[in-house]
Amino acid sequence: MKQLLTLLLFSSLVFFGCNQESEITSPVDTGPILNKKLIELLPSSGLTVETQTFDQNINGAVWTEFQRSYEYLTSSGGTINQIGDLDFFPGAFSGTKNITMTFNTGGAAMDFGPAMQFQAVVEYTYRITGLDLTGVNPNTLDFVYIDANGDMYPVDYSYVTMNENTGMLMVKDAILPHFSRYGFVN
Repeated sequence: MKQLLTLLLFSSLVFFGCNQESEITSPVDTGPILNKKLIELLPSSGLTVETQTFDQNINGAVWTEFQRSYEYLTSSGGTINQIGDLDFFPGAFSGTKNITMTFNTGGAAMDFGPAMQFQAVVEYTYRITGLDLTGVNPNTLDFVYIDANGDMYPVDYSYVTMNENTGMLMVKDAILPHFSRYGFVN
């Protein structure tokens, strides 16, 4: 009888303990879901979506900066310029990993890889210029984590700002607890 009870208890523990679905890219504490809209990029002058991925091998044990910029011509004759700057503090992760930063992922957003959580601070500063910010309210502008379902969650950062005249959006020192998709919303 004890063996049967032990087997039943073990089976229940395995079933209920392992049945949770979770993304490795989900933060531990996501906070409230935000009801905002991703700010759009102007279309490119070509027939394709203008995306660009950069990669760099990063040793997670030491402070490392990974900065890249990307520029493209829009269909209206303007230029979209994006600069992303990741700062990995010592102990962010174990070993060396090939880190990717992808620009223009269906809006004013960036994708990062590989999917992982960080043990130390990773800060991100992101600036875009050349946007049409008509209708964007600077009082509701935010920078968020966007999960695989499109749900948006708050991110800690030093500040977020915009300049409608130059079409500039900028977030300074956003704290990334994990890699996924992050972007500007209104």
